[in-house]
Amino acid sequence: MADRSLLSTKSIAPHDRLIFALDVPTKADALAWIDRLGDAVTFYKLGLEFCMSGQYFEVLEQLVASGKKVFADLKFSDVPATVRGAVANLADRGAYCCTLHGTSSVYDAVVKVRGSMKLLAVTVLTSCGPEDVAEMGWPGAVDDLVSLRARKAIGAGIDGLICSGLEATRLRRELGPGPIIITPGIRAANERGGDDQKRTMSLEEAFLAGADHIVVGRPIRNAPDPRAAAQAMQEEIARLFAA
Repeated sequence: MADRSLLSTKSIAPHDRLIFALDVPTKADALAWIDRLGDAVTFYKLGLEFCMSGQYFEVLEQLVASGKKVFADLKFSDVPATVRGAVANLADRGAYCCTLHGTSSVYDAVVKVRGSMKLLAVTVLTSCGPEDVAEMGWPGAVDDLVSLRARKAIGAGIDGLICSGLEATRLRRELGPGPIIITPGIRAANERGGDDQKRTMSLEEAFLAGADHIVVGRPIRNAPDPRAAAQAMQEEIARLFAA
């Protein structure tokens, strides 16, 4: 029997545990996907690609008005005062959460202006492997860097973390059940490899590792019937958390 000791006990509606990555270039594409997925998806990630469309906040506000949650995946990274200003502006727009890269000085600046929006620190991108962190100047293992960055962020009052499911277990054991953990890079076992994600897990593996939410893009977007694929994931999540 699978070890369920790290399965999230937060009071999150099961259908909100799945986040669809709305990585598209235009508002028309975004609205088409929202319509296509219907009630199979209640939580959307809006990232940098769509931000450059110039219609980011129109779609964000439309999603919020329709009762959907929005993860503003903008990965703010700048001097503390600039990130503080960006977070303060975004906090009034209705996003449930946003991402940032930072150090203690950035975290100290932004926690004061987040309002009700959750702040999520990016640890190490799931596209990064050992060779990438070595190039950054980190001499150790990827998971040690993830752990260091995670502990700094949570210690400064950040609400949660973005990390691979491969590191989620360690972070849960080090930091406890409190921090929000969102895990991208979800793949079916037969889909691993062949794209830019190097540290991936299946849906079930990620939740059993301690994730609260998963971000799914290509496995839904590339499915013959995306809505059916999303609905199948929702049913798997419901079973997992009902057991």
